[in-house]
Amino acid sequence: MKIKNIFSLLLALLFCVSAFAACGGNGGETSVSSAESSAAEESEESKEPEVIMPEYWGFNAYNRTDIVGAPDEITSYPTVVTKVSDTKYTMDCETEAGKLTITLEERPWGCFNLWSWRLVDKNGKQHIFAAGSTDFEYVHIPITPKGTNVWSGGNHGNEAFISLDLYNAENGEKIELEKGKSVTVNSLHIIEKTKLLWFPDDNGDSIGDYNNKNMTYTDADVYAEMTRKYTFTGPQIKLNVDYKYVKDVKHLRSYTCMFPLNKQYGLWCEMYNNAGELVKSIETLKVGAADYSGKHYSKNIATRAVLYGHADPRYQFDVRVTTFEDSLASGKGDYLTSYWDMNTNTNKLYFTKWTNNEQRLIKAGDEVHTESFWLFKFVPDAKLPGADKGEGGKVDEIKPVGTLVSGGKKYTISGGLGNGYGNYTANLTDGAYTDTLTYDKNWFSFYNNASTPFEQSNVENGIGYIIIDLEKETELSFVRAHICNGGTAGINAPNGASVSISSDGKNFTELCELPIDTADLEAIYWSGAKVEGKSARYIKFSFKPNGLFAFINELEVYQK
Repeated sequence: MKIKNIFSLLLALLFCVSAFAACGGNGGETSVSSAESSAAEESEESKEPEVIMPEYWGFNAYNRTDIVGAPDEITSYPTVVTKVSDTKYTMDCETEAGKLTITLEERPWGCFNLWSWRLVDKNGKQHIFAAGSTDFEYVHIPITPKGTNVWSGGNHGNEAFISLDLYNAENGEKIELEKGKSVTVNSLHIIEKTKLLWFPDDNGDSIGDYNNKNMTYTDADVYAEMTRKYTFTGPQIKLNVDYKYVKDVKHLRSYTCMFPLNKQYGLWCEMYNNAGELVKSIETLKVGAADYSGKHYSKNIATRAVLYGHADPRYQFDVRVTTFEDSLASGKGDYLTSYWDMNTNTNKLYFTKWTNNEQRLIKAGDEVHTESFWLFKFVPDAKLPGADKGEGGKVDEIKPVGTLVSGGKKYTISGGLGNGYGNYTANLTDGAYTDTLTYDKNWFSFYNNASTPFEQSNVENGIGYIIIDLEKETELSFVRAHICNGGTAGINAPNGASVSISSDGKNFTELCELPIDTADLEAIYWSGAKVEGKSARYIKFSFKPNGLFAFINELEVYQK
């Protein structure tokens, strides 16, 4: 018999017993008057109906902390869930920015983890926020019975899969999907049950030795039983994790949740505490260290972080934990909320508790309950830091400081090809520029090839330059260049760009570098810098092609 049928039968029996007692069926009690009965019925009708937790999810008593300024939880948003394969589910929704897709995928040891986020914008361009190179979920460092440290959970293995089930979060109905099929719900629960293991790390790497779902384990290898409840509601994920420890275990540092993000969408991180106060504003390197030796911005008592990048600051991620004690141990530890400049193209946010300097004992029978949120939001009026001040950066919203003085001025070009290469001979000071890559005179091209009998290069020693004559000594305020990456056409972003100044046209001093976006392969943009306090007559823009070509179509110099 189904549980809900048993529950209905019990209710019916209770009703009969209550009715029997009310009618004097117990022999010694007096019956209730009709007036009292009517009042009681009215009272019962005015009460809110009792909420019965669905049988798949029994825990709901989280010790939550309000975070001032945090977004309201989204509770209903049309979400399409698709069973792509036996090892992959996608959750899609339409946002103001375009179509957002999140995936949940099986790892080699059998557990399903959050794996990638991507957006196809209104123009059909794809933005990959997280490509699945690292994890989102919890990671723990327990001490094994042998006294060794191991990693377990998240992307580190040492976790055994039990079950995965999908439910409509509005009514608790189970969702059964065939491969390739989809269903639309306003909120989706995916319930995953697992067991955390403490297999010794005999290989000395960061992946647990239990990393194959066909491997066997025994009860002696299990130190905690887990239930994850992912709630997908459009652009928001809520993850509730319930830990039931089945053995005494000592922990070192423990990660409640994480968020890996492509640097071009997560160069900046603003951290906030429960009171809504800004704890720290972080800017990482555009290109980090390939050997994972990048800086950790740690020791921040923050429960919320807002992340955005230079590719488009309107795309933002709002990440928070609402279970302060279970997630952050009341802000005690040596790492706490941290932003890691992880590698060349990825940054990573961590919410952590405890420390590697002290073993934290958790007893068998203890429970831990955490709640985390990841939210994608589109902020139409967002700008890069410093944009309103005319500081350097790569967005068209950067407003130059001062008055344009280079318009219509004459200039000279490096090499012997004259005004650009081939058909790409745009006038660089006529005030005309385009946001579309066209193969004509709208663009100027440096061509980095000196081989013969092929055409001569207009790049000297790997650098192409243009020198603008302002005709008189001028106090400067701002310089900028309109650049094309054009990666899909084989035209890479320049390896570098800079501006130098001179009073005689011969002896130049470098003034500044211009920011180059190497991540967005199709970007066409102004790259500018504020340069107050310097005077010059001649302004040299230098570009280092990455490959054969570098495309530009306008240069501008402003005076104070």
